[in-house]
Amino acid sequence: MNAFGDYLEGQLADEVRHQLESHIAHCTTCQVVYDSTRKTLQIVTDSASFDLPEVSVNLISGKIMSRIRQKYGP
Repeated sequence: MNAFGDYLEGQLADEVRHQLESHIAHCTTCQVVYDSTRKTLQIVTDSASFDLPEVSVNLISGKIMSRIRQKYGP
């Protein structure tokens, strides 16, 4: 998992957590990503569990990554 995912799960070393929090405090894009991800996880964990087919996960992930690359580059 990446540092952001580990942060959301409370599994980062203190130093890395402080660095990430400092970055999020000054980066509007990361603030939006953090808030959206946190809210999405809350909605999913509060609702019934379900599995998406791998093809759906790949399609959704591909679209998200494509938009990120279009906006911010590779």
